[in-house]
Amino acid sequence: MQLMDAIDKTNGDCLTVWTIYRHPDDYPDCWVLRAHEISRGVGIVRPHHTCFVAATLDGVRAQLPSGMYCIGRAPEDYPVIYESWVMAAGGPAH
Repeated sequence: MQLMDAIDKTNGDCLTVWTIYRHPDDYPDCWVLRAHEISRGVGIVRPHHTCFVAATLDGVRAQLPSGMYCIGRAPEDYPVIYESWVMAAGGPAH
């Protein structure tokens, strides 16, 4: 399955954040890309059911939708979180 086929259409009420994990417990020898939807105003986070696994960081980055902007990571993030990505302003709508 291609990543673009797995992306749920979002309305103006949700923001999709794509997070790259470095060697998480469920894939200890890999890099993993997972999406989470955050409901605006309420802060409810819902994980997408799809994840992408690759042997390298470049491999999972290649699965990101076009028009994404890296927001890095926050100091309070879990150690396995490497970076997160959101749609850049004016980027393509899904």
